[in-house]
Amino acid sequence: MLAQPTTTRSADTPTLELPLAPPRPALALVTDTRPPLCLIPGRALLLGSAPAADLRLDDAAVSARHARITWDRGACLIEDLGSTNGTYVDGVRVRQAWLSPGVHLRLGRWRAHLVDPERAAAAHEPGPSGMLGRAPAFTRTLAALHRFAPLDTTVLLRGPTGSGKELAARALHEHSRRAAGPYVALNCAAIPEGLCESELFGHVRGAFTGAQRPHLGAFQRARGGTLFLDEIGELPLHLQAILLRALETRRITQVGGEQEIPVDVRVIAATHRPLEAWIDSGRFREDLFHRLGVLTVALPALSERSEDIPLLLERFAAAIAEELARPVQLTDEAILAATRHPWPGNIRQLRNALMRAAALCDGPITAADLLPPSPHPARHEAAAIPIPRGSYAAMNQALLSQVVRESGSIRKAARDLGVPRSTLGAWLRRGE
Repeated sequence: MLAQPTTTRSADTPTLELPLAPPRPALALVTDTRPPLCLIPGRALLLGSAPAADLRLDDAAVSARHARITWDRGACLIEDLGSTNGTYVDGVRVRQAWLSPGVHLRLGRWRAHLVDPERAAAAHEPGPSGMLGRAPAFTRTLAALHRFAPLDTTVLLRGPTGSGKELAARALHEHSRRAAGPYVALNCAAIPEGLCESELFGHVRGAFTGAQRPHLGAFQRARGGTLFLDEIGELPLHLQAILLRALETRRITQVGGEQEIPVDVRVIAATHRPLEAWIDSGRFREDLFHRLGVLTVALPALSERSEDIPLLLERFAAAIAEELARPVQLTDEAILAATRHPWPGNIRQLRNALMRAAALCDGPITAADLLPPSPHPARHEAAAIPIPRGSYAAMNQALLSQVVRESGSIRKAARDLGVPRSTLGAWLRRGE
């Protein structure tokens, strides 16, 4: 029951006293190893390795009384208590700093970040099949996977290369009613066109030259389980028609065979191709697209979930350290630089970059070690070229000539400068 308000009388007018409601958490502290910790306004939180600490951190690099989180006029503040190894906020060592959602903390080797309380539960919910992330774009993907997994309907996974479509397919299988059955993955882009039909549907003995024994295709090998067709956009057109019929009738015919074989399999397809544009150009069948895309899950690019990069780096560093049998550590500068890098190859490129850096570096990995070199030289390097002394016209013409050399042609230079090509040509001729 709710407590009833009580009335007290003063000399003048009665005042109404309402029971105090518990304070609402304004922030939640999230790590990979423990449930979210809500930070309650007005309540201080001592962080350290001492048994008496409110949040005890079992880390030799953390001081006994390392830092304290307090509140000031409704705002959250962290204060370093003279620790040996320092308190870091977004990679910067601080004595005091305000905390807000999205901020990353580091005390010794312990890392955490702050989120809004309503996102705390979702932030701690474990991702299926090793999927890791807390960004809104990624949590929407996880929600779709959880919703679609128990169904037996075909799912189309869409997303850029390296965004984790294979992990998403495994997650759908592992959380489905077919989890005890086989999981068969087939990359349609990696199979020679002449063998693709046999790999999908199998063949009988003597079906073609070299077919000395029968072969079970992916549909038969995945019976009772899940068949993952990666890079479905690369499937030849004539096989798209055969696949469509197999999906609709749940029956296949082996190459060289005459008898239809019933199949019990759930199909998950994936692509990074723009299938709608490929339909317009005749490269992909529209009816197959609609048959595959009854349920669609979009996987975000890493640039859409950059706040997850520190978590991914931590996970990858632990796995690589085990593989290399030595510690793998990153500087705060490297982690911050990684969150700002576009990573066109997405999660796969991030992990490969960390593996390369870990294999080449003996000490902590810096930003220069981790980030791939820029394929294009920086434009500011041209500023080191000396400009001849002389009149204004001579200096102006030297600058224009430099722009032309950088751009590669007068036409491209004119486009970069936003002037007609004839105008730039006249300037160069007259030295204006």
